[in-house]
Amino acid sequence: MQKPHSFSESELEIRQFTEIVPQSAPNVTVIPPSLPKNEGLNQKCPDDIDLAHWNEWLASKIDPELIKLNLLKLIGNEGYDFLLYGSRISRQNSGKLRNRDLKKYRHLEHGGWWCAGVDPLNDYKLMSWGCFKPNKPRHEFGEYTKIIKYEHPYKESTRAFFLRVPVKLWEQVAQRHNIPISDEDARANFWHWVCKYKVPITLCEGVKKAASLLSIGYAAIAVPGVNGAYRNPKDEYGKSIGQPFLIPDIEHFATHEREVRICFDHDLKPETVQRVSSAIAQTSLLLSKRGCKVQIIQLPGPEKGVDDFLAADGDFDKLYNSALTIEQWQVHSFNQLTYKRALTLNQRYLGELNLPDDAKLVGLHSGKGTGKTEILDPIVQKAIRDGQPVLLLTHRVQLGQALADRLGIPYITEVRDNETGAMLGYVLCVDSLHPKSLARFNADDWKDALVIIDEAEQVIWHTLTANTEVQKHRVEVIRQMSKLLRNVLTSKRGRVILSDADLTNLSFEFVLGMASVDIQPWIVENTWKPETGWNVFHYDQTTPVAWFAALEEYITDGGKPFIVTHCQKVRSKWGTINIEARLKTLFPHLRILRVDSETISDPTHPAYGCMSNLNSILASYDLVIT
Repeated sequence: MQKPHSFSESELEIRQFTEIVPQSAPNVTVIPPSLPKNEGLNQKCPDDIDLAHWNEWLASKIDPELIKLNLLKLIGNEGYDFLLYGSRISRQNSGKLRNRDLKKYRHLEHGGWWCAGVDPLNDYKLMSWGCFKPNKPRHEFGEYTKIIKYEHPYKESTRAFFLRVPVKLWEQVAQRHNIPISDEDARANFWHWVCKYKVPITLCEGVKKAASLLSIGYAAIAVPGVNGAYRNPKDEYGKSIGQPFLIPDIEHFATHEREVRICFDHDLKPETVQRVSSAIAQTSLLLSKRGCKVQIIQLPGPEKGVDDFLAADGDFDKLYNSALTIEQWQVHSFNQLTYKRALTLNQRYLGELNLPDDAKLVGLHSGKGTGKTEILDPIVQKAIRDGQPVLLLTHRVQLGQALADRLGIPYITEVRDNETGAMLGYVLCVDSLHPKSLARFNADDWKDALVIIDEAEQVIWHTLTANTEVQKHRVEVIRQMSKLLRNVLTSKRGRVILSDADLTNLSFEFVLGMASVDIQPWIVENTWKPETGWNVFHYDQTTPVAWFAALEEYITDGGKPFIVTHCQKVRSKWGTINIEARLKTLFPHLRILRVDSETISDPTHPAYGCMSNLNSILASYDLVIT
């Protein structure tokens, strides 16, 4: 017979402890607690909690009273009663467990901690389902050996954790959200009160995370994994046979207008990030369909879980108040770079960089104007000295020509007039990455090359979506790019460098996917940012009338703006040509330079050739339009 679990419980929770836990384990009895005489914190470890478990939970900044209410030490055979009680478990005729299950779960006898909450679907009585953390976890053997850190009842559907909450933490949650606790509420249950008054909830991954958040006054519900809030029905072959739906526990709280914040772990592995993102998207969608106001809390790292974040004295209130809407999170998820950094800097300029010989896929993530092009120069020159051809890809002809001049390699149109021809490589706009272009491009000619993709994010989007010349040859361009990347990354000397101020997972996933290789990128990140930023003014109008009026006022006051538009043609009312004409009429005494595809290709225009010497040319003008 297991020693009864003697809880040090608050008056608000007394009425719950009248059930057997777990309900189908007749050998385990829980005695209703007596009222605590002292509401102060008792830091001494209770007898029914193992000291190592007690310290583990305290290390996660979990309130001692909450630990006493929810944690239980299991020893010997007790774990079988809590984990192997389900009716779907195959048993011998005598009712005993089969040998294969006894062997699989033999590690339970080494003991561990058990945690379960209340059941919102059964009058908030104790839930038989819960979580067990074994002192000696078992291993699952397959393609990779996996350590099972946490166990849940065998062959039982997973549920959510609604931990028992002491009075002081209930009051803290109530104060945070300015929601009173009536006498009737006090005679009921914390989670009944949360449900009744649509108290904002935070959904997290793992029971200790919920305990940490409850300890600082947030109504936190835990699920056993990122996919734990919903079911995705499948047949016996693993094929989806229906639409995903919220589990009943979560659906019970997914009421109209309730605020729900999702706070899952911070991860760096791209495949894990993708899996977590998919789970967040699906959970958010299902909650939104129920009328919930969903926001996403993003942990900044390096700590993995919110309990680790709190243990490191992180400011969760700040994260909570700056949570992203679903739309903001979707945009932000496209801008993430979660691959491990090999080198992190914080300096105005990147400086000299020595690449390891085995760095096949290199990423340069550094802000604009921090010397990304300068850092490429010695790398390119070394490749040339070693007889390694260099191919630099970009998405704009003018940008490519400027890079060619700075790095000392020809642009494709200069190859015929260059004494070395294409021997040392060249710079090429990605539109020409096909056999019918001037380059007569063939990926098989570049097996051991150094390939540099400047402004990688733009090059990729341009390749996939632009309506320029690449549109006519897109299929062949993509085919050649795939073959090029595969040839280079699988060769002995080949290397690919991705450079971008806004480098994200997208660039690496694109390259690795196109090349069909699995390589760990070697990434340099420069976190430096200027001390002062830019003032941004947003004009929420369908036409930029207010913007032009503000521009006119700015110029009148002596301002010298650099004007960027998205179009050029005369038919565009707000293109470069028409803006230039208006400004020349308004300010005939000012020096105005228009830089677009028409002017830079006109030998008689002042903008001709300016791309290679922008800093000195732009300083000679009052207004520049591009």
